[in-house]
Amino acid sequence: MATPYDCSVNVGKESTYGTAVAGTVAYEFNSEGFDYAPNRVQGTGLRVNGRVARSGRRVTTTTQAAGSLEIDAQTKGMVRLLEAALGTGTATLVSGSTYQHNYTLGDTPPALTVQKSVPRADGTIDPYTFAGCMVSSWELTQGNDDIAKMSFEFDARSMDTARAFDALTYPTTPSLYHFGQGAVTVGGTVTVPPTTALATGGTAASDVRDFSLSVNNNLTTDRFNFGASGLKAKPTVGLREITGSFTAEYSATTYRTAFVADSDLAIVVTLTSSEALSTGTATLQVVLPICRLESAVPVANNGDLVTVEHSFSVLDGQVAAQPIYVVLRTSETTI
Repeated sequence: MATPYDCSVNVGKESTYGTAVAGTVAYEFNSEGFDYAPNRVQGTGLRVNGRVARSGRRVTTTTQAAGSLEIDAQTKGMVRLLEAALGTGTATLVSGSTYQHNYTLGDTPPALTVQKSVPRADGTIDPYTFAGCMVSSWELTQGNDDIAKMSFEFDARSMDTARAFDALTYPTTPSLYHFGQGAVTVGGTVTVPPTTALATGGTAASDVRDFSLSVNNNLTTDRFNFGASGLKAKPTVGLREITGSFTAEYSATTYRTAFVADSDLAIVVTLTSSEALSTGTATLQVVLPICRLESAVPVANNGDLVTVEHSFSVLDGQVAAQPIYVVLRTSETTI
């Protein structure tokens, strides 16, 4: 008999937006929030002896869904989510069985089918299939002394309760990325990652305590048009907003100086796991070539160690190079 712990989230990449496909990777997840959101309109016409709204004058004009998913950042299985979150990705053989996946912003991100299952009190497991799932925003957080986490917000086209439960395929023995494996550079000169090497350079920061990054894809989620039975057309991507923050001990005036001068800073976060590959180890790296600090002035802390939360915005530098790179070193061969 199933228990309340027997929940699942299964994800597949769609060929056609809104046409559900079977999941190809299942995730051990921390939380999910997929829900159905029909738009129901109540007619307001007056009628003799009508004292409350009439059931026969209630209609569903459009339907859609939305959801959220949080997982621990792991060495296998994240390729599908990262491609949908950023928009495009390439996988290149480094050597042996080691592959490097580079993700950058793309104008036509793929849509996903997400099927979640929820057990009833009597042990029956009900699948809920959400088609046309587009990542509207996502976040990477590396808390102090914690596991790195990735969270995704989705806009979805539809929900189906009739589709059968799809078989679950979990990544084989993935490792987790965590605080003890992290290294951060802030400032200096950074060489962005080519297809088979990680980013290099930058000024190593030994005073950073945590890090978070948020990307809003600003999808146009209201593309409801005649002739589609109340279903939306595939959302388009708007102007991305990339922001973040890191907390640092107040050990120098470097960040304050950059904030006051509104000067560029390159930020690179590298999480190197303990999972051995044929070449090196599984690695997750985020590269932000041009950032501007939005806060950096310290405040006295009642006699305790002073720390400062530095918020930042990611900009384009007025060049064609990408404003963000997410790199995975992994044994997974394809995206």
